[in-house]
Amino acid sequence: MAFNYLSLGSNADWKKLEDRLAVDQANPHIAGMIVTRLRELGALSVLVEDDYLDRDFSEAYSAYYSTTFRRHTKLCTRLLFFGNDISFVNATADAEELSNKLEASSFLGQVVLRPISQAPVSQALLAAPPAPASHEGYLLVRSKHTYHVWGAELSVEGVPMTQQDSRVGACAQATIWVAARHFHQRHRGPWLSTVSITRAALAQSEAHTNLMLPAGSESLTVNNMVAALRAAGREPLIYYAASPQAWGAVRPYDIINRYVDSGIPVIVGLTFPNQPVGHAVVATGQVFRLTAPAAFPPNPTRAEYLEALYVNDDQIGPNIRVGLRQGSALNEAHYTIEENASYLIIPLPGKVYLPAEKAEALSWSNLRSYAADWPAFQAKHQAKLGGGSIPLGDDFVAKLAANEVVARTYLTYGWKYKRRGLRNRLSNPVRQVILNLETPRFVYVTEFATLDDTTGRTQFDRRIQAHSVVDATAKNQGADSVLFLNAPGFCAWHSHDKNGIFQRSVAPIADSATYYPKARGDVDFAKFKLSQF
Repeated sequence: MAFNYLSLGSNADWKKLEDRLAVDQANPHIAGMIVTRLRELGALSVLVEDDYLDRDFSEAYSAYYSTTFRRHTKLCTRLLFFGNDISFVNATADAEELSNKLEASSFLGQVVLRPISQAPVSQALLAAPPAPASHEGYLLVRSKHTYHVWGAELSVEGVPMTQQDSRVGACAQATIWVAARHFHQRHRGPWLSTVSITRAALAQSEAHTNLMLPAGSESLTVNNMVAALRAAGREPLIYYAASPQAWGAVRPYDIINRYVDSGIPVIVGLTFPNQPVGHAVVATGQVFRLTAPAAFPPNPTRAEYLEALYVNDDQIGPNIRVGLRQGSALNEAHYTIEENASYLIIPLPGKVYLPAEKAEALSWSNLRSYAADWPAFQAKHQAKLGGGSIPLGDDFVAKLAANEVVARTYLTYGWKYKRRGLRNRLSNPVRQVILNLETPRFVYVTEFATLDDTTGRTQFDRRIQAHSVVDATAKNQGADSVLFLNAPGFCAWHSHDKNGIFQRSVAPIADSATYYPKARGDVDFAKFKLSQF
């Protein structure tokens, strides 16, 4: 093994790195974008490992490169990036001390370069980028990746990108590879290479894929992509538009936002005017404004605050920001979601039979029933509601009527919802209901917040006043799909009786208060509890 240490302390050092990344690179964007992301992360050092065997390229080598007349090597180069000075690798004589120091360093991610021309980036995985100024940014499709060098274990949370190698795959394979690698890393799904993705996609080949050699190397149909995602253990849900800007009442960024908020990568198909061949990218996160728009549509969602999406684009780079519409100051791509998105592929887990927008619609319906019944419910249970529930309920119902309540819907495990619910600052009677609530493997949760509890507040200062839980395994079951609803002064839930029949229960809740929205990774709401709100 051959290792070299490089400093990133000067502009000249960064230029050397960019030049190294650009060797044999046909794409004019990727090297610069990787450098941009690393500068944002505060990278100070690089450990370069030559003679690295990359599992992904080894599969491509066996399937294609070893069969060509031109000789190729299997040896790749790996670049490991750190947010601190690791010059000690050249000065530390004690092997154990060297390994320990490296393990204690600030690891930011890695890039693997394969020994081929035109598309050398086999993998780029970097830590979540910092949010742009005056915005909040969340890389929500991420998992812990661990690498080993000199006996040290280096870990980083992120989502990898691979560059399209048109000899063995197209952008379709690159997007599926990102999704499948995330599912493998976070949910123990199968490990798939670009080669195995193409094989799965062509198991029932279409004539279109044999218009090029090797078959499927330049494009896949949506049917091929569905077949490959099923090989990754997912059940794809597809949304089509007649054309970009022709999505009708369903806005593509609303759909993307719900599923990305659930930690599910969304494959976004793009088309361009006067271009016969489209493109596909993977949405992995959100970038929000802190301010609300001037006006809301009916039943507004959290996407009203959305300014851009984090995207892995194999033609531009990792964790780029793609604006929702023309004129976005944050956009780093030559396309936008509104102008160019023509289809979405959502790789759902099995046993999810309800789309997120239908779950959200059911939650809105139940919330409006609560609001309509609130005056009568309040009069009937006034003695049990306590001093806090009545004014909070009155204010919430008034804001709902004024279209000043915003929904946020996400898919989660039933047990995870219960774990968070029992640790939230809900009243004990509500927590008791959650404790005994029967939940399926997957549920949709819709949180409802007022503008006052959302606009102008950063993540851990925001609060919600109501939430609903919907059975994600239900289909066409109407109100029976809604397992739970909590709103100021009110709690309703379903349970099975001994014959398996759903029973609905309702209870007044004394002294309701605002409580915490979900934040990924903060199960105990520790950061929320530090807030003054």
